[in-house]
Amino acid sequence: MLEKTRYVFARSEQSIFSEIYFPKHAAYQGTIFGALRDGYKEAHVKDYLTIGVNNEALLDEFKDYPALFDPDDYTKVRRVKTPVSIAEAEKRIEMYKSPFKGWSIYSVDGVFFDDDTGKMYEEAVQVIRIMFRFESSYAAMAAQADCSDVLRCILFSVIAQQGHLNEHKRWGKAEEKRFVASHEPWPKNKRAFVQHYYAPIVREVNQWIDDRALFIFAYLVRQFGEKVLAEQLDEKQIWVTHLFNQNLNVIRRAESNATNT
Repeated sequence: MLEKTRYVFARSEQSIFSEIYFPKHAAYQGTIFGALRDGYKEAHVKDYLTIGVNNEALLDEFKDYPALFDPDDYTKVRRVKTPVSIAEAEKRIEMYKSPFKGWSIYSVDGVFFDDDTGKMYEEAVQVIRIMFRFESSYAAMAAQADCSDVLRCILFSVIAQQGHLNEHKRWGKAEEKRFVASHEPWPKNKRAFVQHYYAPIVREVNQWIDDRALFIFAYLVRQFGEKVLAEQLDEKQIWVTHLFNQNLNVIRRAESNATNT
């Protein structure tokens, strides 16, 4: 019997939802579109970041988050608190893997108050919406070990929980023990999978989260800021929002090319 073409449900995946709020001015449109279009090219983003690091501008602008440019952040016990060297930052940029697959744009009417004067301003706002979907390189390995549910639990746990001390590493043994304790009881094969793969899976997730931050802040928003300064316009703030516990269901099309007997 020939199957009909249909759409097949898939379990939810963990993703990050980000929005960047830009004033809707004609002067910015070319910069925004060009940065988004070229942002799909991993090499282009790396080149842009490298230029910013070589003139030390990026390292100064991100002095509150120096670990973002630390290539050893995923193996150290503690995060760095001072800017890394240019050579170290270049090494981290070379590790960058593009998380960017596309975007959506919508406009809203915004009303804002000036805290100093109390004056109310009305302004059209353009919002760039990006959903970053995480696809683990351990998915096939987990499926082969009958541990896809374990991988899914790890990903949901790690991505959704943000905000940690500098000394707190998500892939440490203490975190692994907490994860194991919160999901008792464990079949022997699944417990073995956690013991063997928990740390490398979490390191992969953390680098992906930081690659997303490099793209959003050090590449995309930074170019917008440069355009504001070049046009001598007065934009006091640029807002970026994130939702780290977003679930994404990908409903896949199944073609009618299989035969059941």
